[in-house]
Amino acid sequence: MSQRINLARVEMSMNRKDIGKLGEKLAQKFLKKRGYHIYETNFYCQTGEIDIVARRRDYLVFIEVRTKSNLDFGTPEESITANKKKRLISSSLHYINTHHGLPKHRLF
Repeated sequence: MSQRINLARVEMSMNRKDIGKLGEKLAQKFLKKRGYHIYETNFYCQTGEIDIVARRRDYLVFIEVRTKSNLDFGTPEESITANKKKRLISSSLHYINTHHGLPKHRLF
């Protein structure tokens, strides 16, 4: 899922970390409006981090939020490397194995 939000109004004084936090808050708001239930944010384990773990109907969804102030170096989707994808999948499997009562369908 890709949602583009114009961050042109974001203050130039914001650093990358603050822009990332803003992106995660906007993503949560976007998901909630579309009927997702947020299980957890910023889940950390040995293999990596998952920005948002959410549920919608019978699906458990693992979400990586990428926020960019401009597209000079590509889109947010293009910034997710193969290594990042592997870490996200590994972290998601860890989440599934350590939490009970989760929906049986999963989306990464």
